[in-house]
Amino acid sequence: MVDRPHMPGTIHVDILWNGTSTFPTAFSSIRLDRPHEGLPIPHATMRVIIVGSGLSGLVLGHCLVQAGINDFVILERRPDAAERSGSVIGFFPQTFRILDQLDLLDDIQKLCPPLHHWLHLNPQVRTIYTGGQRGFFDFLQTNHGHASRGFMRRDLMEILYSKLPHRERHVLPNKKVTGVEQDESSVTVTCSDGSVFKGDVLVGCDGVHSAVQRYALEQPRGESKPPPRAEYRGLFGSSPLPDGIAPCGITETHDRGIVFMILCSQDTAFWFVTHLKDKNAPGSQKYSSEDIQALVDEYENHSVAPGGKVTFGDLWRTRKLIPGPGMYDLHESVAERWYNGRVVIVGDAAHKMTPNLGQGGNNAIESVASLVNRLNALAKEKPIPTAAELEAAFGLYQNEREAQVKFIAGLAGSYTRWTSWRNWFGWFMQFWMWPLAGDRLVVNRLLSPLIKDSIKLDFVQEKHLPAGKVPWKFP
Repeated sequence: MVDRPHMPGTIHVDILWNGTSTFPTAFSSIRLDRPHEGLPIPHATMRVIIVGSGLSGLVLGHCLVQAGINDFVILERRPDAAERSGSVIGFFPQTFRILDQLDLLDDIQKLCPPLHHWLHLNPQVRTIYTGGQRGFFDFLQTNHGHASRGFMRRDLMEILYSKLPHRERHVLPNKKVTGVEQDESSVTVTCSDGSVFKGDVLVGCDGVHSAVQRYALEQPRGESKPPPRAEYRGLFGSSPLPDGIAPCGITETHDRGIVFMILCSQDTAFWFVTHLKDKNAPGSQKYSSEDIQALVDEYENHSVAPGGKVTFGDLWRTRKLIPGPGMYDLHESVAERWYNGRVVIVGDAAHKMTPNLGQGGNNAIESVASLVNRLNALAKEKPIPTAAELEAAFGLYQNEREAQVKFIAGLAGSYTRWTSWRNWFGWFMQFWMWPLAGDRLVVNRLLSPLIKDSIKLDFVQEKHLPAGKVPWKFP
């Protein structure tokens, strides 16, 4: 890079690119006369570098577009610009309010019909609890207007990517972050291919193994934290909907140390197996096809539908290969500090929870909305903010979200342990407390108070807000 005079009111961006004369970037289309020399580009708006093009990263990109902060780039370490995972993800009513604000509501709702019931079965696939004629998700819709839905993650990510304006310019694959540096005037990100990006803000949307968190939040303090220990692992995949499992709902079969969750659309069964790891297993590990097959072999004869009509082996033998199944550790953690100077983390990088309550993605999107509300307000007052001004905004964001995500992460972890019968209390909760309370009480007293307080973008109007019984805190 070349030292160049600083012009008042601007931050220079030097982009280093190896081996080509043209470098596509969201910051600018820069033609380099010499491949290793960057050109300073004065700017008068906030520049944002996002690391990770997963759920949080792409939703953040859409939110920035709505805020008029169009000077951003999303760096993705994988060769695919959009995630191709075959796992399932569910959205509750509060998330559809934000998707409506981003003009994504219709496209995403078309992916899957609404969910209605949530059926719980014991190891002998006898019914523990059905919820009656009106299902768990029907009560949520009555209270909050929008229906809850479940999707294949790949399909959702394809919409988020394809609908992002100028996506090829904003989203850059094969950008593995290897270093982060910041000073009073800018933050610099270095990638493994030698490219270098400078901006005003760096947002880590790169998950539980966040490079941004490691380089910008831990190393400056002399810390080196291992990934949070995972007590459970999850096996996910999808199959054609078999006879014996009802569509448009969740069928969950419980046993000691394992839970089979099957979320069904009209024609597809998205399944997720939560399995308690051996106490001597590594706290964090990657799994091979042999590891997956060993788990399948152990439980292939376990029934997962009422009356024993379907086994897990039946689902496995009819599994879809594109995208294929996968297995990963279910980490649980809420970071102590979400920001440092010009750098902030969001989504799983800040708060990772078990997926059994379907709250990870919902809370990631809500945190993105909270963060962008702060950035939007700051950009209107100070387009080129100082590090101190950014830290103040990031502090407000963490204060707004931290207590709620800690509660929800704890609730999700407890639910995972209750439903896998780690002890007598989990069995008691599953067999007696939930059936006694009923879906209506669980929704009205536990979930609705959380959902009604959910954050949305505070600078964009909703276009389609169905009426619900429970008023929103932020109408």
